[in-house]
Amino acid sequence: MTTIRNYVLSAVLLVSVFGCAAFSQNENVNNNEAKVFSASEASSIGEDKVISIKNTEDNKTVEKENIDSERQEFVNSVLEMATSLEGVPYVYAGKSPKGFDCSGFVYYVFKNHNIALPASSRMYDKVGKTISLENAKEGDIICFTGTDPNIDRTGHVGIVVENKKNEPIKFIHATSGKRYSVAYSTLSKDGKGHYAKRFRSIRRVAPKK
Repeated sequence: MTTIRNYVLSAVLLVSVFGCAAFSQNENVNNNEAKVFSASEASSIGEDKVISIKNTEDNKTVEKENIDSERQEFVNSVLEMATSLEGVPYVYAGKSPKGFDCSGFVYYVFKNHNIALPASSRMYDKVGKTISLENAKEGDIICFTGTDPNIDRTGHVGIVVENKKNEPIKFIHATSGKRYSVAYSTLSKDGKGHYAKRFRSIRRVAPKK
């Protein structure tokens, strides 16, 4: 009887030992799943995602800088050509350095930058993107009504050369007025003056890619 009892006790002891070992392994697995991270480990969680977001933002910044740079080069080139034509005589329907009318002048300058614009000023109400007067920038097209204020459409166009805060907008155009040539004029922002009364819109066109 003593021998049988010893065998039974030994069997129970073995089961208890293996059972504790199995429980210990499961507990280790569960502990790993519910691991408490250190401050340094926790700070690295999601780091790849943060880097990815930062890279995306950096790419957008670089892309914007490239666009701004391309735009500035385009504007500089437009203004260089437009201002070089100062003094060319006004010629009705003229579209060459031998003589320009207002739309012919704008048409010629932008044509030399691979941008096709209308040769008639009345078509400029649908050109490019409309920009507010206060946000006008160099290289934008400035539109006015014609000499007859009763005709509600663009009848005269030029190119913005300068727009400084608290100063009139400076533009260049082919004028049939006293100077009768490609010349500079200004637009008062207070609504007073010859061109202020005729102002219609600012149009912006993008350079060809």
